[in-house]
Amino acid sequence: MMKKLLSASLLIVCIACQPLFAQNVFPGSYFKDARLLVDTMEYSYQRDAIFRQGKEQLAFAYNDEEEVAEVYLTFDEQAPKAIRLIPSGDFFQIDSLLIFEKYARFKVKFNGLTNSEFVKFTLDVTMDSTNSELVELPLFPYTQTYVELYPSNEEVFIGEEKVFELTTNNVDNIVIDNRWTEGLPINYRITREGGNLLLHILPNALGEQILNVPIRLKKPYMRNGDLHYELRPIQYQFSIKSGRLVFLQFDQQEVTPGEDKTEPIEVQLDNNRFLRLNKTYRIENQEESGGPLIAELYTKARLNNDKILCLLRPYAFHRKSEGYLYIKDGDVPRFVTNVDITPKTRIQSIYIQRDGKDWKKTNAVHPGETVNIRLEGEGLHKANFSFPGASNLEYDSLIKNEHISLFRIKVPLSINANNIEIFNHNESTGQSLRVVEYQKPREFDFIKLDFGDRTMRLSDVDKPIYYEHTLTDLVFDFDRSQIDAGSDLYGPQYITIKVKISNKKGNLIELYQFDQLVICPNEASPRFVNYDTKNCLPDDINLNNYISKKTSELDEWSRIELEISHLKDKYGGEGRTKKVRIHLKREYNFDIDVSFPAGLLILKHGTEKFANFGGPSFAMIAQMSFYQPGKIAKYQPWKVGAGFIAIDAFNFSDNNNSRDVGLVVIGSLYPTSSDNRLTFPLYAGFGYLMSSQKPFFLVGPGIRVRL
Repeated sequence: MMKKLLSASLLIVCIACQPLFAQNVFPGSYFKDARLLVDTMEYSYQRDAIFRQGKEQLAFAYNDEEEVAEVYLTFDEQAPKAIRLIPSGDFFQIDSLLIFEKYARFKVKFNGLTNSEFVKFTLDVTMDSTNSELVELPLFPYTQTYVELYPSNEEVFIGEEKVFELTTNNVDNIVIDNRWTEGLPINYRITREGGNLLLHILPNALGEQILNVPIRLKKPYMRNGDLHYELRPIQYQFSIKSGRLVFLQFDQQEVTPGEDKTEPIEVQLDNNRFLRLNKTYRIENQEESGGPLIAELYTKARLNNDKILCLLRPYAFHRKSEGYLYIKDGDVPRFVTNVDITPKTRIQSIYIQRDGKDWKKTNAVHPGETVNIRLEGEGLHKANFSFPGASNLEYDSLIKNEHISLFRIKVPLSINANNIEIFNHNESTGQSLRVVEYQKPREFDFIKLDFGDRTMRLSDVDKPIYYEHTLTDLVFDFDRSQIDAGSDLYGPQYITIKVKISNKKGNLIELYQFDQLVICPNEASPRFVNYDTKNCLPDDINLNNYISKKTSELDEWSRIELEISHLKDKYGGEGRTKKVRIHLKREYNFDIDVSFPAGLLILKHGTEKFANFGGPSFAMIAQMSFYQPGKIAKYQPWKVGAGFIAIDAFNFSDNNNSRDVGLVVIGSLYPTSSDNRLTFPLYAGFGYLMSSQKPFFLVGPGIRVRL
């Protein structure tokens, strides 16, 4: 009795708790539901989720490869603090993710839904400062696809290949198998040519025959709530008739003549009682007489497999698409056949395309790069090319035919061979890719200017350099490890350096030029052992080793102009040029001035008024001149100095009591340019008279002669 009561209690508890466990939310999320608005339809995770590939996914229908969808995420209880949609190659976020009180919203644009696999939204959800989690919302896109056949003619003939275009709304969603079926009344295959879907049929049996072609899909369609990966098969009834001429088929669909076209090729042909042995037949491309000779066919022996062993001597090329071939006894057609007679695989031209560039006719590749290769020639469709030494990558292209083959290869960074030979079916084609080292102009971040007390990287110099100390040396320091940094390779750098030295007035002092300097990467480069270093500059360059007047001998405000350039003929006309201007800056200048102050007003100690408004005085002053900030070699209009002054020095009369010699500290103001040798400054200062033995003050104009 107790067991029955316990069982009943557990059952009631399970029924009561059922809504808690039946809630349909995507795993690990903070959300109650996700809604997807596509076109005019709405899809909900709680309503439309399906279980595929071991997990629940939100299924939705699309009609456009780049469908736009608006997504709503409904919160369970508390709104997250932040939500971020992780970027993916399957879609682009075209609207900001906004968080509201009860839901969040964002908009995306999908990218190629038909060819996208495992599509999902990955959300970085932050609830608070300590709780953050990644949440995945798996998506399952499906689409309605149709394929229809509308043949123009229901009559076909034995052995005659017919091609029909299939009508479809999504050619990318059709799984294409280029292989022919075997053993059916009507063999078939499906191919794709550009944006067209083609059905090829080859009748094998007479009478009314039904063609049944299944169509498989990449993305399913939904019917009655179920997903289907196969469409209703294409069915059509053809009336198959025999032609006027019996069609005989070769065992090979394609033959390749040798270099000597008279050399026979052994083939097997369908047996026919009207085909005589040990006889040579003409093969022409037209039923009427007088057609060009395509090949000769010699019947050699009948085989046990109901085939005839023949010797085929091709004299011209032929493609099945050009029409049938007629086997003639003289000028009388006896049978019809078809076969591709194509030239031997031969590469005539090689083109290289680098990312973002156009195709260029060359066979030169660089270590570490990934390039597209286009081979042009004859018979390329039957080749199996390989590039030993390089990685052959997948290259999605519709252009691959008898005359063009496209590849994408990656050249190893550590390759030591000078050539990558091209092989066809493990045999050399005689063509190869030439491995050449990189020769690109790098920005001048590998050159440093060393002033002794500081170093500047050339690429960082974007304004004139004002150097305030004595420039003992100027060294061009080459950071060779910077040229090939990691996998970004540039190779040896070919540069010239022009040096022009001028004084502060702009007068030329010296010119020098370093021609064709070769700066090679050092051992840090992965290609170091492959570089030819015999012409590389081994050391840095000290400018003083090449110029006659050393940098330490240059006057203040002298100018050193540098022009560093790539040799553009080494880089196909490309290259960089950098100009640098160095000024030997000074804050002040010291010189000796001789001047003739005239009409000075002198106030001696112990007197109450200025006196000696007399003749010219003579002054010899050691002066400090100061340069204007922000200007090059431009003085301030004032000077400060100390020296001797002979007051009223040129008055030799007997009653002259004002003549005296004094020690003076004096300042001068120049209302005109201080660069002139003759100027008229204003003076003011103080000093000590030697004869009178008194301190004094003075002020007045003067005449200045600069030596």
